[in-house]
Amino acid sequence: MDSIERAIRDALAKGDARDKAYRENVYRSVLAALERANAADPELSQETITHRRRALQGHITTIEREFVVPSAPKVEPPRAAAETGGQATASPQIDAPTRDEPAAPRFDEASEEIGVAEDDRLAPGGARRYRRRRPYAVMFVVAMLVAAVAIGAWWTAQLGLFSRPEPTEPPPSTGGESFTPQPPAAGTVRDWVTLFDVSDVSGVITPSGTAAGKVEDDDGTYLVVRSGSGGEAVLVNVPEDLLQRLAGGHVVFDVIARSEEGRETQISISCNFGELGDCGRRRYLVGYERADYLFDVELPAGTPSADGTIAIVSDVDNEGKVLHLFEIRAARR
Repeated sequence: MDSIERAIRDALAKGDARDKAYRENVYRSVLAALERANAADPELSQETITHRRRALQGHITTIEREFVVPSAPKVEPPRAAAETGGQATASPQIDAPTRDEPAAPRFDEASEEIGVAEDDRLAPGGARRYRRRRPYAVMFVVAMLVAAVAIGAWWTAQLGLFSRPEPTEPPPSTGGESFTPQPPAAGTVRDWVTLFDVSDVSGVITPSGTAAGKVEDDDGTYLVVRSGSGGEAVLVNVPEDLLQRLAGGHVVFDVIARSEEGRETQISISCNFGELGDCGRRRYLVGYERADYLFDVELPAGTPSADGTIAIVSDVDNEGKVLHLFEIRAARR
């Protein structure tokens, strides 16, 4: 199952998914999150933004179809009148024949806001007439998308679903789809432990096929990281004593980086902390603007027996793109 679809389903499972209003609230929230992610990255092309929107609309439509309740077609028997002796007499009522035909999908018995309304199978007078109503699924999704841009912030505050985490929290993990995280809020006070600083690159390990070099220009000093064509990652050593300081709690990691100018890149980050576990595999879409890319890990209490590593792939798409790495730091929450 796609990670975005799974995330929507997880949110629906937290409430009454049978409630149409609740489902719409969830959809509006995730659409608002997508628009904020698009707006946060000025490097995104309109084609990419449109593709993201259509993909999300497809997930919403797929999920919503599961809540369709079949509705049997309504049949009204024909009636006729005949003149007899100058007075109208009603002809005997004859039950109209019925046949088994699939009912059009609807989300509930009382609303045709989403989906396709049922056809009128028989018209008065015995004449068969079919009236097709326009599908509303696409119109509904588009309307939600427009509304989400305007009220996304409100939905985020009220529902807390699919919103960006608070600035001090890690960004959402999205698997195949990456969203640009927000930096920590100004004034946030944390006891940060520096795991990598560009002033000391001795802890950077470059396996065969990878490269890393220190560069200083008008934008400052940073490490240019290039992963291998076979997906080999550049490794940043995390000393044993620093892991010991972080063990036994919830830890936020902050990777401060950017892409090279004009070449947005998708990166992946993974960790190996020995006895303390790992951080999974995180993916981010990185633009040229310097930013904080955060993730959190629950490190168990214990004493590590060796240094750990943070592995960075600078270009998941393997197009030769590089990453400008400024700093890696961590703090216990």
